[in-house]
Amino acid sequence: MAKKHVENKKTAMLQAFLCLIGTAVLYVFVFTKMDAINKILQSQTYYAPLTAVVIVLLASFLYGTAASNILKHTLQEKLKSQELREE
Repeated sequence: MAKKHVENKKTAMLQAFLCLIGTAVLYVFVFTKMDAINKILQSQTYYAPLTAVVIVLLASFLYGTAASNILKHTLQEKLKSQELREE
């Protein structure tokens, strides 16, 4: 059987923080380079949909990973404390 990968709270929060920083950097890049990105998106080449899909997927992956890690580890602590109270 394969070993299940378990990450502790510290590494999960660090990963969440880095993903949030990555998301912010991506948004700053997109908004500062909007003229060049609009030129690509308005072109009639295959770069237009490819650019849009890459930006959306990258932003959603980074933000989703951060939110998942934050929610997972904060909710796990609440569940553990709730289980201790019920015992």
